[in-house]
Amino acid sequence: MGTTTTMRFRNYEIKPDPSGLPMLAAICVSGDESECGAVSDEQVDSEKVGCWIAQHLQDTGHNRYQRRYADYVTAELGEWL
Repeated sequence: MGTTTTMRFRNYEIKPDPSGLPMLAAICVSGDESECGAVSDEQVDSEKVGCWIAQHLQDTGHNRYQRRYADYVTAELGEWL
């Protein structure tokens, strides 16, 4: 499923790129005065990020995280309107 939009009277379409794997990571944002800031490695497997979170929780007691997700897309220009 892609997105079609018009840009300066020219259509373009953005589609997921199946040749690129999505990447996930987690950042520990626990802390009263400032965030911990520990960051997991980027992974294609969400379970590995979950394991990192579980280990960090066990080691530190920190329980608040931000998960980041990045994927790949392609953009194609269409016809002028």
